[in-house]
Amino acid sequence: MTSEDKKQFEISNLGKVAAHVPDLIVYGDFSQEVPFIESFDGVLLFVDISGFTALTEKFSMTTNLDRGADELTLALNNYVGDIVEEVLVFGGDVLKFAGDALLALWKVERCHINDIITLALKCSFSIQQEYGVRDTEVGLELRVKIGLSAGHISKVVVGDNRHQYFLVIGRAVDEVRLAQNLAKASEIILSPNCWELCDRKLIEVEKIKDERAVKVRYIRNTLDFDAEEFFDRCTQYLYQNRICDNFEILRNASVLPPNDKLEKCLRKYVMRNILRKIDDNQPLEYLSELRPVTIVFVNLQFDESANTHHLCKAIQDANTKIAAIIYPLSGKINKVFMFDKGCTLLCIFGLPGDKQSDEGANALDSANKIHAFCSTALMKVRLVSIGVTSGPVFCGVVGHRLRHEYTVIGRKVNLAARMMMYYPGVVTCDAVTCVKSKLPSYFFEELPLIEMKGVLNPGTVYKFLGVTEKTMIYKAYLSRERCEYYPLLGRKKETDLFENLLSDFKADRKSRIIIYEGLMGYGKSQLLAEIAYLGQDTGHRVVAMELTKINVWQNFFVIRTLMAMFLGIDTCKTYDARQYILVTRIRGVVKEEYFCLLNNLYHVKFPTSEEVSKMSNEAKNEKLENILVNILKNAVMKEVLIFVIDEAQFMDPASWDFLENLLSDIGIFVVMSLSPSPRKGRLPCAAAARLMSSEDTTYVQLRELTPSVIVQKACQDLGVVSIARELETFLIQRSHGNPLYCEELLRNLHLNNVLQFHMLEEDEEREDEWDNLFTVTALKTQTSRTSRESDSYICTITQNVKMHNIMLPPTLKGIALAELDNMNPSEQMVVKCAAIIGVTFSTELLFHILPEWTKMKMNQTLAALVESHIFKCFGERKEMNTNQIQDELSNELCFSPKAVKSMGQESDLGMVVANRLKQEESVMQCKVMGFCTPLLQEAAYELWLKSQKRALHLKCASYLESQAHRCLCCGGGDFIPFHRYAVDGMLHNIDPQGTKATRSKESILNEAASTIVSITLKKLDQTDQGESPEGRNIFISLGLADQKVGAFQKHVKVQKRLSHAGHSRSRLDLMPLSGQILVSDTWMENRINRRNLSKEELQGRPSLQESFRAEDIEMKFLERMDEIIMLTEMGKKRIKNLSSCECEEIVEYIIIPLSQHCVAVEDTPRAFYYLLESACGYVHLSNNYMAFTYLNTAELMLKSVSPKQRNISLFEESVLHSLKGEVSYNMGQINLAKKLVKKALRLLKRSFPMTIIGAFFKSMVETSKHLSHQKKQVPWQMSSGREKKLAFLYQQGHCLSLLWQLFSLDLASSSKKFSRLAALMNVNCAEESQDESQIISSYMEFSLCCQLMGYQHEWMKYELMAIQRSAHLRVVGEELLIIAKLATSLAYMKLCLGNLPLAVQLGYRAHELCVQLKKPKLDCIVLNDLFNALFLRTRYQDSVHVLSWLEDLSMRDDNVIGQACFVTGCLDLMLYAGFSFKSFDFCLDFVLNQQMNCILMSQNSIMLGLYSSLAIWCGRLQEWDDFMELFEQARRLVRRTSASLYANHGFCKFVECEALLLRKYIEERPGKAREMRNKITKNLEQAIAQCSTSPVYYSRVYHMKAYVQLMLGQDENSQSFLEKAFEDSEMYGNHLEQSWLEITKEWWFTGKSPMEDYWLKTAPDFPIWEVGMAEKDVGAFHKNKYLLNVPELDIDNPFPDSVSEDEIS
Repeated sequence: MTSEDKKQFEISNLGKVAAHVPDLIVYGDFSQEVPFIESFDGVLLFVDISGFTALTEKFSMTTNLDRGADELTLALNNYVGDIVEEVLVFGGDVLKFAGDALLALWKVERCHINDIITLALKCSFSIQQEYGVRDTEVGLELRVKIGLSAGHISKVVVGDNRHQYFLVIGRAVDEVRLAQNLAKASEIILSPNCWELCDRKLIEVEKIKDERAVKVRYIRNTLDFDAEEFFDRCTQYLYQNRICDNFEILRNASVLPPNDKLEKCLRKYVMRNILRKIDDNQPLEYLSELRPVTIVFVNLQFDESANTHHLCKAIQDANTKIAAIIYPLSGKINKVFMFDKGCTLLCIFGLPGDKQSDEGANALDSANKIHAFCSTALMKVRLVSIGVTSGPVFCGVVGHRLRHEYTVIGRKVNLAARMMMYYPGVVTCDAVTCVKSKLPSYFFEELPLIEMKGVLNPGTVYKFLGVTEKTMIYKAYLSRERCEYYPLLGRKKETDLFENLLSDFKADRKSRIIIYEGLMGYGKSQLLAEIAYLGQDTGHRVVAMELTKINVWQNFFVIRTLMAMFLGIDTCKTYDARQYILVTRIRGVVKEEYFCLLNNLYHVKFPTSEEVSKMSNEAKNEKLENILVNILKNAVMKEVLIFVIDEAQFMDPASWDFLENLLSDIGIFVVMSLSPSPRKGRLPCAAAARLMSSEDTTYVQLRELTPSVIVQKACQDLGVVSIARELETFLIQRSHGNPLYCEELLRNLHLNNVLQFHMLEEDEEREDEWDNLFTVTALKTQTSRTSRESDSYICTITQNVKMHNIMLPPTLKGIALAELDNMNPSEQMVVKCAAIIGVTFSTELLFHILPEWTKMKMNQTLAALVESHIFKCFGERKEMNTNQIQDELSNELCFSPKAVKSMGQESDLGMVVANRLKQEESVMQCKVMGFCTPLLQEAAYELWLKSQKRALHLKCASYLESQAHRCLCCGGGDFIPFHRYAVDGMLHNIDPQGTKATRSKESILNEAASTIVSITLKKLDQTDQGESPEGRNIFISLGLADQKVGAFQKHVKVQKRLSHAGHSRSRLDLMPLSGQILVSDTWMENRINRRNLSKEELQGRPSLQESFRAEDIEMKFLERMDEIIMLTEMGKKRIKNLSSCECEEIVEYIIIPLSQHCVAVEDTPRAFYYLLESACGYVHLSNNYMAFTYLNTAELMLKSVSPKQRNISLFEESVLHSLKGEVSYNMGQINLAKKLVKKALRLLKRSFPMTIIGAFFKSMVETSKHLSHQKKQVPWQMSSGREKKLAFLYQQGHCLSLLWQLFSLDLASSSKKFSRLAALMNVNCAEESQDESQIISSYMEFSLCCQLMGYQHEWMKYELMAIQRSAHLRVVGEELLIIAKLATSLAYMKLCLGNLPLAVQLGYRAHELCVQLKKPKLDCIVLNDLFNALFLRTRYQDSVHVLSWLEDLSMRDDNVIGQACFVTGCLDLMLYAGFSFKSFDFCLDFVLNQQMNCILMSQNSIMLGLYSSLAIWCGRLQEWDDFMELFEQARRLVRRTSASLYANHGFCKFVECEALLLRKYIEERPGKAREMRNKITKNLEQAIAQCSTSPVYYSRVYHMKAYVQLMLGQDENSQSFLEKAFEDSEMYGNHLEQSWLEITKEWWFTGKSPMEDYWLKTAPDFPIWEVGMAEKDVGAFHKNKYLLNVPELDIDNPFPDSVSEDEIS
């Protein structure tokens, strides 16, 4: 073909429309008015495909996202398309696709019909031969059976000027269906008339018993039959049908030239939903999806006397009425066809663009109206039957590229058709539709089950009775009943609000309204049921009702029903009973002559009085309202009256008006719930708007449930005590805090056999297993079950189920699609593309994947979606995080006092336009957006076909890969150092540092400023005396005045002279933090105190002399840090808005999405790569749970790939095990961590010895290697492939770093040797890499290792080596960060060792560097260490300052670990200092709200401290029930902590809890005291051992040891330990403990008079120390120390062996 020919055969817009319409219409007569009839002769071929429905069910019922509509579309269209092509090749015209069948026509003159029958037979045999049986990939078989008929046919066209439908009727149509019904798979049946008209000499047939139809066996091959001449002849016969004679074009209609008039006519035959997609130039595949819809099959059975004209008229009238009923409700007529001597119309609710939240009710109401009309108003119709079903079906294009139709296929379609035929004369529906409609049960009647052909397990079938007012009288009870064993979760503040307002109401009897507004599924009904119970439980009169959508149209329904319930006539079945109760209730309140006014209202028959008969209707209504008011006025004088109205948005306007007037006169307490108005919904009436905006109305917006409550609810719904962590994550992420979503997700998982249930094991202490790392802390439901522990179950996930591939349940998908379908095509496209990216997305990436959109068009569409509350806009990602954390941390209810707009108020057009322009402007500046409803994102994502998803995921991945690196502030590169170089060039096309053109201007300026600082420091180092011209030039280039230059250089010189003279600074002159000069402790005083210690006191302690000698170098390091801080601050003052660390955002919004995109395109190696990067990033960010999650995903991916096909390197497998080991270490699983890290080392070809002998020889080798590295004067060069070798060295070093820390936690002597060996091997790896930062880090670690083991010389040596080596670092980028980390590490070490003044000095400088480097997470660590150092020194004013900085930083940066450290600090102030910064309730609320936070759950040391602090508080105040719960939480964490400073601090607090509990047992239950004594004795010894790593807390342990000995009656031992505590507190500068010890000593031994416990006297109302206050402003608090009371012991039997029965009771 020439290019001109190709252009001619391209499918035009007309051709696309014509593909949905048969040639019979395309080339038909459009001049006639509808309805009209056209008759002709022809041959019909009916092809029925068995297996389609089963195939659809296979796909629609699966929970796996990998198997969706695109695969189903491919399977259907490959098969049907081939059959259609055969029909087109043989000159046929495909008239209709009826689900899993198609009807084809050969229109021909009567005289040629025998040849055309033969042609249709040849077509049929060709179909059977090629496609009679086909296997599918899912194991189902598709088969074909065919029926043929011939004769007279009539085409009937019905409709109007907008929508038209055609159908064929006649004897031939009836016979072709009968013939097909007689056929079995792979058979061809000729109808009787077709057998009469065919050329019998060519056809071999077989008779069918008792039938006139025949089965065709084959077509004979006779000698005189010329096939070529036969086909030419048939072509001539069919020429009038415009069949195509061009071999390359199957159908002429597909290449019609543009013809606006013809296209306009054809568009009437195509559904509007489809036309929108065609006009938007979307591919056919975009029209196909698995979708929950509601099917309505309408069947009209005609009288035998009905002729063609009767049928035409009846079908036209039925079509017109049905369209008028369903179109306003977003229903569509999909097909009209003749079926079993009747006409059937297929109507569908919920097609793309038409989804409504109440489509079930709409469909039933429509069906009822259709039935009523067709049964009475249509000519010659004897029976009307309607079947209604709801559920997921295949909605899409079926057929060939050139001839197809939009149809629905699925089990629910078949069920609706069968119900229509097997339950004649009524409207029937299935159970799903019944529930989905949300109509009261009395609208339905259960029908007996009838066996229906081809339908298995249809479920309950109901007859729909119709919505009538008479049916609904008085029937509006709450659908949700309160259940004692199913308590309301997560709504305590809402119920507390009700009780508080009710208390106020009872005091003043002034009307009040509480309105709870919440999205569907937020649990409003259960909340109101609980409120109704609470009201009744207190003895008040509660009248509760629930409304439905239909009530809004029923005048005065709400008030009439409320009054009926109040008067007690709602349950009466006869008017006599109602009348009797009314008389007894209102006599004396209402005059008898007015009783008759209640007749119409309550269907009673009081005689009409003369006075009433003279009233006008208006007067009667007014009097009736006065009667109702008087009845209620009389009632409220005797009792409190509460009205509870659920779904109040459905209250009718007349009831709103009456209620407004009523509440202004009478004191009634009203509680309502309502759903927010949809964006295009009707506004409330004026009275409703006034009541909602009234000052007496409390308007509360319900929020989503917290993650912990969602988990609780899941346990409650499943009847288990705990659920698997994977299921927790799934429910939290997918339910989005909505309890209904949680229920539907669980129901869907249960139906698909994903959930497994097991008996709870008695032993809760589990072995160290990776899978159980987070399961021990799984939430257990609160007392919602009365079952015994032996009957308790836990829920887990079936093995090999991929939770991330679970599809949305149809119910939830329908909810989201209802919102999506209310958007225009452009908005839908933006939403669907954004769904590919995720719940949050960048506008740049969205623009990148939108197909041929302009920026303006995108911004306009985004502005509309933001205005409609589909998307929410964030300026930056951090702003989004801040908003999210504020929502999570806020413990207050969300009140909405704003005015409510009513129906009568109109919007100013100018204001609307101005708001839209303002919205567009804000969107243009927006970088990050998110879905307001994450459920919508999931539903929109599932609408894409698999091939489309793949293409878009690839596009996203290619865009993101260049940004997948650490932030430039951290130096760029991979989170796993040199990762990309270790995977054999898999990412060779990506810039390793991410420093391409994407680098921001601010980042370049940031590096430039740091470079200037580095050069300046070098110049200053060269000029100890005098002034260097070059140095001065540097200052001038920075824009500093001469005075500042001189001042700075003078300062440097003075500091250096002081340093050389041996003097120390007493004030941190360079660091005016928060506008104040912070005073530090003097160094000299610290030196003198330590030098005066005796030799005996120094035994077993770290060498203080060596510490003293090291302080000169430490002083120089402090001076260098001062210089760095001054210069970096000066250099950056001229550069505004420097970028801060963005690693967290990069992990969450780039690397994780990249892994998901790679998974979606089935690129396993890349997906594995980015999963490891994600996990490493989260470990770096201290989020162990998220790291655990992605490591699990990576491991499952690794296991799913066969070893032969595995394209994942050993390096990456080692990284997987290394990261798992690090997470295990962070979670306190030491043995598991050792095993994993050793495995990682083996994979890295760096084995670690298993025996002590092996460790001895290995140590000699490593020591020799280390000495050789140190002796080398010239740096040696690594050979080729440097980056890959560095990757291995870095990874080996990291594993060894973990390993020495793991061995250091083991108290065995051999473990110390293993620990030192691992630390030494780490040093060698670092020196081999020649990376200064690695070398410095390894030296610091080796120093810390030696410190823990008491190797004093090596400890000091390597610490000083690290400090000296840092002098060579450039003050640029990552090297400046290394200096900050070095200062942080030194400060931490000094804090552990009790060198608190130096820890404070280092802490302040590290903080200042973190501020300038914009490293908030590192800064939180620094501030926490700094607070503890200041607090232990009792520098309370400085402590409060630092604590306030920690609060601001952690809240601003959404750092939950920082927030937990802040709360820990607040609790410490109250427990040990005697004043407060935040209240105890604040701290308790934080712990309760955040205890299920995945990040905090991985921080066992912090949580141990928090639970122990709360338990101490409760124990001191004798609140033992609360104490035991908190103590138990802490006890479970003890064995899961490391030996870090904060783990030891938490363990010391835990021991204090045990001491308080021991005292309680001695006083109250001596039989339990022995067991507790043994436990605490063991734990005290363990605490002493653990404090070898943090001797600053020795004094606390000895303090507790002295207390325990005193309680046990060992006074001498107690005094000894108390003296030991005094010595240690003085040696390590722990002034805090020293102040407590002094009061303890006086209380126990030296006090001459009884002492008062000021702590107990003051708690919980401690003096509050606010920022800016001095110590004198706080008042007396120094004596607020808790007195450790000593119980009296029974000297004869202090600890009995057994417990008496009385004690047990």
